[in-house]
Amino acid sequence: MKKSTIIKLFGSSLMMAAVAAHSGESHAATNIRFADSFPLEHYLSKEGMAWWMNRVEELTDGEVTFTHYPAEQLASAGDILERIRQGAVQAGYVGVGYATDRIPLSGVVMLPGLATDPVEGSTAFWEMVKNGSLANEFESNDVVPLFAVTLPPYQLVSRHEKPGSMADIAAYRIRSSGALNLSVEALGATPVSMAATEVYLGMQRGTLDATLFPAISAGPYNVQEVTESMSTNGAFGTFAVTAAMRKDAFDALPEAHQAAVVQAGYDTVEHLSEYMRDTEQETLDSFTEIGVDVYEFDEALQRQMQENLAGVQEQWVNRMEQRGLDAGPVLEEYKDLLGM
Repeated sequence: MKKSTIIKLFGSSLMMAAVAAHSGESHAATNIRFADSFPLEHYLSKEGMAWWMNRVEELTDGEVTFTHYPAEQLASAGDILERIRQGAVQAGYVGVGYATDRIPLSGVVMLPGLATDPVEGSTAFWEMVKNGSLANEFESNDVVPLFAVTLPPYQLVSRHEKPGSMADIAAYRIRSSGALNLSVEALGATPVSMAATEVYLGMQRGTLDATLFPAISAGPYNVQEVTESMSTNGAFGTFAVTAAMRKDAFDALPEAHQAAVVQAGYDTVEHLSEYMRDTEQETLDSFTEIGVDVYEFDEALQRQMQENLAGVQEQWVNRMEQRGLDAGPVLEEYKDLLGM
């Protein structure tokens, strides 16, 4: 059993014991305002944000409830962390690639050549956020992390036929964010900052040539409808999804409710990461059925891309160090938890 899996199970069992110890007690009802950017039908809402809220309600016997503001009703994806800090809501979604000014080191999980499986990546990332070198990033923003996952490896989703050379890829304008921009630049392509909700129109109108997405993230935005081809064996990096709560709001909860919130986090990491792993191939199959060319890069092109991407990790560390951030140990911790 991997070190990260042992840590997850150990931490989860401790929280379950804490919840059980207080299960017979009654506490005052609490309502928490929670904001995210996902439509309710999006898997990161149904199997992530909403799933976590439902789990907290279950563990507290309904003593903790939520007022949910999905689909950017209160703030865009890039603004939610600030709205939490300001007190407009008590909790919400924090996309690591949208908050590089506040939680820059958490972008380590977006680098190429690391996690290839969302379960392994999420377990390692959650351990770093909850107990490891990334915990201070959340603490310094006066928030408590609720759960944290990494998505399946991002692939090249293009409005063109599959690329046959590095020159083809270098000509692309590719939607990306955060540390993923380094991967796009390493391939010689042009990174374009754009909200996920705008990718469909961007590709339809030709202002984008491609985006980096796993299939399960392309589906909710119907990007497959404007897609000609999608890779399956790229190693460009991934995206990290977290949720956080104002520390003063968390501290105000009774101990049993705090334990339930933490337990729900461990449960959500396990549930959501397994859902993503199990659903990715099914989604790729559905893309094939509607005529998308779902392909593997040939060996020669894959080797060229790996050579171009080889220096991205070091480049990211250097950029973080220029900002006065000790990124090397963070990268090494993530690799260690992944068993690399």
